[in-house]
Amino acid sequence: MPTISTNGIEMYYEQYGSGEPLVLIMGWGGNAATWRPQIPGLAQRFQLTVFDNRGVGRTSAPDAPFSTAQMAGDVAGLMDTLGIERAHVLGISLGGMVAQELAIANPERVGALILGCTTPGGNRSAGIDRLRDDIAQFRETFAEQGPDLEWFSDFLKRLWTDEALLRSESALQDFVLSIIRFPPAPHGLRRQADAVHAHDAFDRLSSLAAPTLVITGDEDGLIDPENSAILADAIPEAELCVFPRLRHAFHLERPDLVNPVIIDFIYRAGIKLDPSSS
Repeated sequence: MPTISTNGIEMYYEQYGSGEPLVLIMGWGGNAATWRPQIPGLAQRFQLTVFDNRGVGRTSAPDAPFSTAQMAGDVAGLMDTLGIERAHVLGISLGGMVAQELAIANPERVGALILGCTTPGGNRSAGIDRLRDDIAQFRETFAEQGPDLEWFSDFLKRLWTDEALLRSESALQDFVLSIIRFPPAPHGLRRQADAVHAHDAFDRLSSLAAPTLVITGDEDGLIDPENSAILADAIPEAELCVFPRLRHAFHLERPDLVNPVIIDFIYRAGIKLDPSSS
């Protein structure tokens, strides 16, 4: 298995395609395999780097506090080891919070920035009380043994549309299989949830220099979609694209709609990265 040592952990990664580098940062509990529905369409245009965040999958899961800034350091270390001087970055949910920290701390490392179904965090974000309640309930109920099947079933309903669940679409099957094959450690889920709880980049968003696209599904049941509008307003010249009748896993359920928007934005941003640096 390809792993690298960075920031005190062993980090699992995979690469696909060729061209300008595009780094994908997954959300809470997901791993490199969770990106499977999106990989074919994006790998036709870019060299993709996907990986397991700290705490989940095949990457180390230290039972110590996590932060989104620390996880951004993990990504920067991965890029260093792989020789990626600068990359376009797509972050989803928790991964979008990590992507914010990466772009703020390392503006020279990020070309185009795409933030999906995520939040600036803090008290000025939308739905923060519900999100914090969700995290507190998770910690109280599943802190030691991890979530059970009933919880996971309810969780899926907040990520996927009723139609996708009813038809058990292949993208949904890929998502479930990625979690079953590479299950996150319960303490890793807890530590990632704590990082979500503590994230607050609101006052620093105005310093973001990367051309930024913010995307979400308008029926997201996990991260209030109003946060995408908040991000787009706070980040200089950011664009906002809202996909109707889709939930938190909008990018996995409909990559046929989402990937072209991502590709078009990166091309329109006009930032040319040297593929040889990847």
